[in-house]
Amino acid sequence: MSPTPVLPSQPIMKTKIFLIPLLIILTSLFTYLALPPQIPLSPISSTAPSLENWDTGKPEYLILGFAPYWNLKKLSPESSSGITHFAYFALHLNQDGNIYTHVNKREQDPGFTNYQRLLAHSVSIPNKPLILTFMPINQDALNNILSSTAARRNAITSILTSLNESGATGVNIDFEPVGDISPTLRDNFTLFIKELRERIYGYTDIRHVSISIYPSAAVKPRIWDLATLAPLTDYFVVMTYDYTMPKSNTAGPNSPLRDLENNFEHNIIKNISEITTTVPASKILLGIPLYGYEWDTVDASKYSPTSSRGATASLELIQQMLDAKTLELVWDRNSLTPYGTSTESGNTTQIYFENEASLRLKLEFVKSSHLGGIALWALGYDNNVPWLWPTLSTLNQE
Repeated sequence: MSPTPVLPSQPIMKTKIFLIPLLIILTSLFTYLALPPQIPLSPISSTAPSLENWDTGKPEYLILGFAPYWNLKKLSPESSSGITHFAYFALHLNQDGNIYTHVNKREQDPGFTNYQRLLAHSVSIPNKPLILTFMPINQDALNNILSSTAARRNAITSILTSLNESGATGVNIDFEPVGDISPTLRDNFTLFIKELRERIYGYTDIRHVSISIYPSAAVKPRIWDLATLAPLTDYFVVMTYDYTMPKSNTAGPNSPLRDLENNFEHNIIKNISEITTTVPASKILLGIPLYGYEWDTVDASKYSPTSSRGATASLELIQQMLDAKTLELVWDRNSLTPYGTSTESGNTTQIYFENEASLRLKLEFVKSSHLGGIALWALGYDNNVPWLWPTLSTLNQE
């Protein structure tokens, strides 16, 4: 789900819906001519989300904030009040389906260590419904949990035990296999979710089951059988970021809303349109990155060839550069995202990220498409960014 954690001192950075090609073309023409904060029309959905606030009964969009264990000490007061649900990331599962607690005899797994701190209330977390994220410790563990009946049952027991002891009211499943996916592995993942859901029926406090998926999940052979999983799942967290990866040979947008110039294989409008042919729009949480990627580039031109591997840069760091006027801001009308150029290091660098204009466009897309809400990756990357939380608060305003 996430970029590799880095030290803070480093740059971190059914309604069944069918595509209507003409409407998408008109959408693209409209948004190409529009300047921020004007918004793209949605080709996706006309069905309002069914989510209701657990406390007030007022319909609202879910704002799920993922908090990685390495950022728990950086949670801001603004994020605590701005989210509707708090997702701890993550507890790992070993190949037997048990919670992975130790790296070796002396060293605990950091995800487990910080989970223990969470249970002991030695770290402050928002007073919001708690979601626990579970993921395999590695690919071997993923394969064994899904292929072994015993390991799969152990994993479900481990999940339910953790939910019970923490008082969590939801679970996020983040299984991301690499390489070719066999039909058997795909079927076994569906069986895993089915069995998990059946076990959860006995727990009245568990109200949220979500699965994290890649944006291309509807059109590429992935582990997620969306049509079968949809009735078993409350939300799909669509990880609509990392469209341009750090190892890319060219700089490019991290989270492109569109791609009028056909520079890339995927973009958000295209991917969400594909997913909603199978999944109700109200079950989709749109991933919002609170980070970007920075590359040394050949020159300052858009999508310039890179001369270094990209590094993550948090919105906090980017805001510092903008405030210090060491980053020149440029608007990419092709992807409806900004990027910045800098020569401060002695080399030409580019950072592609989100700003207030691009975030407003994404939020209006969520509203006009009647998605279920958004998922933020990740809390702790958002500090001292004055426009961020006021902008996010508009999602649940009339």
